[in-house]
Amino acid sequence: MDPLAAVAAFSVMTTVVIAMFAFWGSAVTGDANVRGRLQGLMSGTSVIDVSTPGALRQAPSGRSIIRNLVGVELREKLATQLERADLTLQPGEYVLLRFGLAFLGLIVTVFLIQGTFGYVAAAVAAVVGYNLPKVYMTRRRDKRVEKLNAQLPEALTIISNALKAGFGLLQALNSAADQLEHPIATELGRTIHEMNIGSSAEESLLALSERSGSYDLDIVVTAILVQRTVGGNLGEILDTVAETMRDRIRIRGEIRTLTSQQKLTGIVIGLLPIGIGVLFQIMSPGYINPLFTTTMGKILIGLAVVLEVIGVLVIQRILKIEV
Repeated sequence: MDPLAAVAAFSVMTTVVIAMFAFWGSAVTGDANVRGRLQGLMSGTSVIDVSTPGALRQAPSGRSIIRNLVGVELREKLATQLERADLTLQPGEYVLLRFGLAFLGLIVTVFLIQGTFGYVAAAVAAVVGYNLPKVYMTRRRDKRVEKLNAQLPEALTIISNALKAGFGLLQALNSAADQLEHPIATELGRTIHEMNIGSSAEESLLALSERSGSYDLDIVVTAILVQRTVGGNLGEILDTVAETMRDRIRIRGEIRTLTSQQKLTGIVIGLLPIGIGVLFQIMSPGYINPLFTTTMGKILIGLAVVLEVIGVLVIQRILKIEV
């Protein structure tokens, strides 16, 4: 058997095992959190430390080796990011998955593409494989935050109406959690649970703000905390904040509409070189073969790919307008 094929097969098997182990961990994380809370209550500790979201995402003891692959500060940072993306992977599993995909891309590309160009392609494949989990996590986090922001005005309206009807803050939050869907219902439910078992309202609301990663929710939490400090009509304050949130959503929609044509232009410009290359190959087969068979051609192709990626990133940066 070819040694290179054996190495490639082993790398594929290793990556599959790592992925299976990582997703197995997602099935038991929730049980571990519940056990941790129950142990705290039975030991007489009624207040949960909510200073960092990582305190609510303890890993089972059986996976301490993987958990210790990441430093404490980085582990807490990754735990926050994974929680904001609705991923139940532990930070150690996430890092292991990234390196596993990078190793898989490296070995498979070296096996499929021979020569100097194969090593360059393998390096690119390793970088792509390493960053795929991060891209996936970022997309999930952005979608979750976008959905939470869209739910926020309705949640504020429900809370405000409940407060005007004479309910307390905890009851108002519970009313919004019952009537709305994930993710805001889940976050409000966790906040209510933390208050019920002894955490102060300020600590629970600050933990909610940190978990969500939403600037709009930060504004809401700040408004509530200021009202609890200086006083005022919280129902009217939340109505004003809800109106502000609706204006922000409307402005975001207008910006998305105005920049849609420019985004399409960027996509067309990015695909244009590929389309022209395919067209040349159809009209005159072999005309562009030196680009793939000569050293200078491969260098030019690599340079073109780098410039293409830089152009796409610049266009995305220009069209990313914060409101």
